[in-house]
Amino acid sequence: MAAKKTIVVVGATGIQGSSVVNIFLGLSNWHVRAMTRKPVMPLGATIVSADLADPASLIVAFAKANAIFLNTDFWEVFYATKAALEVENKDVAAASRKAFEYETIYRKNAALAAAAVPTLERIVFSSLASVSTGGKYSRSLHPEAKNWIVEYIEHEQPALAKKMSVIYLGAYCTNPMLHTHLPVIDPQKSTGLFVRELIEDESPGIELLAYDSDLTIGQHVEAWSKASGKEAVLVSVTTETMHKMGALWEHLDAVDFANRYKGIYESTMPDIIRPSQLKTKVETKPFEAWLKERRWDEVLA
Repeated sequence: MAAKKTIVVVGATGIQGSSVVNIFLGLSNWHVRAMTRKPVMPLGATIVSADLADPASLIVAFAKANAIFLNTDFWEVFYATKAALEVENKDVAAASRKAFEYETIYRKNAALAAAAVPTLERIVFSSLASVSTGGKYSRSLHPEAKNWIVEYIEHEQPALAKKMSVIYLGAYCTNPMLHTHLPVIDPQKSTGLFVRELIEDESPGIELLAYDSDLTIGQHVEAWSKASGKEAVLVSVTTETMHKMGALWEHLDAVDFANRYKGIYESTMPDIIRPSQLKTKVETKPFEAWLKERRWDEVLA
């Protein structure tokens, strides 16, 4: 019987990381090492305490790993900084810049530690497509922070790049125009399934747009009405109006980009593939089925 391989999941209690943990815990040929600050994890996973700000701790956490999945959290630093700035009546745009700085440092630390692991065969980064086009959509830095590490590895860590794949999850939620396609995913259920496919069946170098369903926003509204039994009307407003209502440009610049280019990914990333192009079909639950399982009377009460 072949020895088990080890996957290290960074951010193991997060929405994406927990999905990867749960999928790989069910595979007899894999051992799961969960890197997290929280002590409670599913039975069967080894917990390792490490800090993305501490490169030495990452070397220990990644030791003898065969695969690594990594997602980092832009929003923790962003919202903490935003709250502090609001107390002082200062411009909250500085929160985006600080969160970008922290996340790029964390992802670089992880990349350098991973590059030093001789047993490593695969590393999968969760990323987002860049929306900065000549500075036009420069206020949305969370996609740039995610995408930065991909470009860094491709240019500065060529050996690690040969082991890397990148997963771009469909939207959790957004507000694009009627005919803009909005690939959507249940990250807690489906992330792990796609990461398993990238690690076990695909060659390195894949850039995957992972989603359960690819619908226009108009189709999303129709599906919701059918599942909930409620009539819905789609009202189009500008992002400027949304900003006046309290939405942040950190979110809204990405929405403007998606509207202008009728989506985000293929317009800027010609090599990205879709689930239908994977070697093995990944069975996930369609968005319409997910909607039907919700208790809409309780949600709308």
